[in-house]
Amino acid sequence: MPYIPQVAENVLKRADELIKVGQSAAALETLHDVLINKRLRNANATTTEPVLKRLIELAIAQRAGRQLNEGLTQYRNIVQHNSPDSLGTVVEYMLARITERVNEAQRNADLASDKKVEDLDEAESPEDLILSSVSGEQTRDRTDRALVTPWLKFLWEAYRNLLELLRKNVRFEALYQSISNKAIDFCKTYERKTEFRRLCELLRTHLQTISKYSYQQNSINLSNPETLQLFLDTHFHQLNTATEMELWQESYRSIEDIHNLIQQSKRPIKPQAMANYFEKLTRIMYVAKNPLFLAAAWHRYYNYIFRQTKIFGEEHLQHVANNVLLSTLAVPIIKPSSRVLSAAAKENKHRTQRFTNLLFLNQAPTRVSLVSSLVSGEVLSRVRPELRPLYDLVEEQFHPLSICKKIAPILEGQIATHEDDSKYGTLLCNVILTRLLQQLSQVYTTVQLDFIFRLARFPAPYAMSASDIERFIMNGARRGEFQLRIDHQSRSVVFDTDPFDASQASSNGAQLQASPSDLMRSQLSSLAICLSNAQRVACPEYVAEKQANKQATMAAALQAMAEEHRLAAARKLVIDRRKEVIENALARKERTEARERALRMQREQELERQRLADEQQRRETERARKELETIQRNEAKKLAESIKQKAGIDVSIADLEQMNTTRLLELQVEQIEKEKQDKQTRLKALARKIDHTERAYRKCEQPLLEDDYEKQKQADSKHHAAARKAQLAQSKEKHERDMAFKTRFTRMFDDFNSVRSKLDQGRSEALAAERKRIRDGLAAAKQERIEEYRRVKKAVEDAQAKEQASREAREAEEERAKAAKAAEITRLREEMAAQRARDEELLKQRMERERERELEKEREKAAASNKYVPPSRRAAGGPAAASPSGSGTASPRPEQPASSNAYVPPSRRVAGAGAAGSTPPTGSPHPEASAPSPSAGSSGRYVPPSRRVGGEASSTPPSGSPRPESSAPSSGGGKYIPPSRRR
Repeated sequence: MPYIPQVAENVLKRADELIKVGQSAAALETLHDVLINKRLRNANATTTEPVLKRLIELAIAQRAGRQLNEGLTQYRNIVQHNSPDSLGTVVEYMLARITERVNEAQRNADLASDKKVEDLDEAESPEDLILSSVSGEQTRDRTDRALVTPWLKFLWEAYRNLLELLRKNVRFEALYQSISNKAIDFCKTYERKTEFRRLCELLRTHLQTISKYSYQQNSINLSNPETLQLFLDTHFHQLNTATEMELWQESYRSIEDIHNLIQQSKRPIKPQAMANYFEKLTRIMYVAKNPLFLAAAWHRYYNYIFRQTKIFGEEHLQHVANNVLLSTLAVPIIKPSSRVLSAAAKENKHRTQRFTNLLFLNQAPTRVSLVSSLVSGEVLSRVRPELRPLYDLVEEQFHPLSICKKIAPILEGQIATHEDDSKYGTLLCNVILTRLLQQLSQVYTTVQLDFIFRLARFPAPYAMSASDIERFIMNGARRGEFQLRIDHQSRSVVFDTDPFDASQASSNGAQLQASPSDLMRSQLSSLAICLSNAQRVACPEYVAEKQANKQATMAAALQAMAEEHRLAAARKLVIDRRKEVIENALARKERTEARERALRMQREQELERQRLADEQQRRETERARKELETIQRNEAKKLAESIKQKAGIDVSIADLEQMNTTRLLELQVEQIEKEKQDKQTRLKALARKIDHTERAYRKCEQPLLEDDYEKQKQADSKHHAAARKAQLAQSKEKHERDMAFKTRFTRMFDDFNSVRSKLDQGRSEALAAERKRIRDGLAAAKQERIEEYRRVKKAVEDAQAKEQASREAREAEEERAKAAKAAEITRLREEMAAQRARDEELLKQRMERERERELEKEREKAAASNKYVPPSRRAAGGPAAASPSGSGTASPRPEQPASSNAYVPPSRRVAGAGAAGSTPPTGSPHPEASAPSPSAGSSGRYVPPSRRVGGEASSTPPSGSPRPESSAPSSGGGKYIPPSRRR
């Protein structure tokens, strides 16, 4: 047996022995000392896991966190390379045991709280009253603090130590994320808000320090998509828990962590996860009381889910659309002026940029952009029909005298009655009041405060008093949002016409006329437009020249822009190609280096592991052999001493060395048999003695039992009589007391009946009136419902009729289109048939012409054999041929053989037969006859030079001369024989 398994088995046996004798602390120390020993560094998980599990059980029972943490650290170092899954099994086992202890402590606390209450009818004992007045705590709180809190603290420490233990190793990243999720669930289950904040800070620190340990061998790599997805899932779980526990600061920090992880992700995030992200962001922005970014978050959330009706459902989409509409309209209309905004610009700029980044926007949202997105999208078509007029009333219509009156039914009947919509009520009232003051400033110069108070009436619970409205106006004027001042002496509001005020509305609402500040802002542009119009009328030549120059400049700019675009596109292609080549080269290099590095490390690890295994095996074998010999000697010595003490046999050390274990065991067996016989003899004698003694005891006890029975009967009779007498006396006393109570209550019974009848009469009248009111209301509601049903039914029937008419018109149009299409197809087919007939006729005519041309050629060939040959083209030895220059110089002509009249060109005559250098002039008529070739026979057929027998000479005919039609006769008959078949 190897050494390490033997050590593990022995230490487990030793621990069990110590536990049986009640020394659990000593057993824990023994297991701890063995587990952290350096000799176990090369052990495996199979032999070490039982030791660690026993250590976990003892450490949990004694709440020894230090020994537990050190044991887990040592076990992690043992199994991280070979079997990392074993650590997950051990950790699950440990957490399950601690959770069982926590649940058991909770049950014990409940039982203890129930047992402390001796009288269930008594609300609270005097001791509890005194203790609660001193400490301010309840009994259950004190019980939980004494029994449950220590185990909760121990479980929390276990979670924290495990996270610290697993945070830097990529082999345990899945286990790390699982422990993180369980720790988050622990804080949620037991409502531990303080521990949850610490847990979030711990996870955030671990995430930030990942890059610090990236150079290590088993470090975590966030560029791996699977690893990044695990971190995203954990932080989304953290975000959901933080929002459920209403820890908004931790929710905001978790949102920032998720945003940073999404920025690093190379894979697209799931739409459901992004929708969850923006939904939690809306809740955070609502708590932060930032209406602008709350509306922007609702817009982003709606953009992610409005096309996914199968996942989220139409009802949820309508709920989100309602929030989008209300949050957008609740954004304040007027931005403060520049002199007021500059004071807070520096502190708000950083926060605005952070919120913008969290929303994945390039620039900060504005009310104008949100309203335009609201109109361009499908939001208004998805909101509840009751809320749709709200947009027109706030943004489109100009009605300062009735805006509050028209919006009051929506606020009272729709927004105030819905819990999700009621949170926007106050903000909407502020926006409506701002819009009211804006529209009044365009109509009036001065208005009375009472007039504004009468116009600005909102329904409950959003009603604003006169002081609230005045305070709102004063705060807006102080921030530079309104161009007005209040004259308290005349109780009026004077709208200023300061043309240099920089405050302006952040949305384009309905306007009756432009304000002086708007006119001042556009004064220079208006002046420029007027001057341009005057110049166009006064100097048309200059305007035409300027327009021509402008067009020429634009043409040149367009041409240059096209050229620049082409060059830029070409340069971009080159850059992309170079970048791709470089990236591919770098990737190949990195893969090659990583492969070589991994192979090298693997070889080194294999060699080192093999060397350590061999060395360990040798040491273990030697140690096992020595220990076995020592154990055998010690066992023999102990056995000899035992035999010497029990049997009285004197065995010396010398005899011990000569005896073997078998002989010693035989001596021991003989001694045991002898002792066994002696013990049986003593037991028989003792049993006989006990039987006689027991028989004597029973004989003496029998008369005493009869006397005791008689005494017990007399005592029971006395006790019964006394109890009966006391019961009768108590019943008589109770009857007398009850009769006295009856006599007292009888005197007030008439008064009770009279009061009761008055109350019943009043209640019956009120009940009858209430019933009548309810019946009348039900009848009115029923009639209204009937009318509504009739209107809806009529609208549905009208819609069906319109749809039927449109469908019939569409079907008629389709029939007409089909008939037109069929007529067009018929016409095309007829045209194709006529074209095909014309093509066939043309083909026949062309074939007739070709046939006639072939017949003409054949007739010409037949007539060519009898055609006259000029002397200049006859054979060599004859008259000289004319020169190409036309000078009339004749060349000698060879003699024409008497056997043939066919003409042979000079280039195909046999060498030595005559002069072959004469060439007919270019464009001369085609020769029809020639002299016979030396290879010709009695036949008159022409043989080409390439197929004649050797000895012939050829020359190239002049360019453009036609091919001869007749040739000299062959030498052996009238048929041509190819050179490949000649002998």
